[in-house]
Amino acid sequence: MARYVGTVNFWFETGTEGMIWIFAEHGKEGYNGMLYLQKGDHLTIYDDHEKIIFDGIIDPDEKIGWKQHPFAAKGIGQPCALGYWIHWTQKGWQPDDWAALFIRDPLPPLKAILIRN
Repeated sequence: MARYVGTVNFWFETGTEGMIWIFAEHGKEGYNGMLYLQKGDHLTIYDDHEKIIFDGIIDPDEKIGWKQHPFAAKGIGQPCALGYWIHWTQKGWQPDDWAALFIRDPLPPLKAILIRN
């Protein structure tokens, strides 16, 4: 079991087709410090006052927030949150609420601990 200390954030580039929720490990830069959140990860997120605001096992919901892609054939789309295309929302959360933990600009990223088996 690996334990990481860092922050949560989002990442995207051409070809990702939407925001990807990531964990940025302290002390590492770029891709070397970036871990994609995966089903089964244990994640704890702290607010700006170091109060726990999420503490649980990642369980992606790929249906909530689903929207049709504009100009695409019927049935082609994906989830959306805060006006961005995303890949999933944590089960039990609303898309905008979950995305707000990761998309905080201009505020600093939220501190977090990630435990991965």
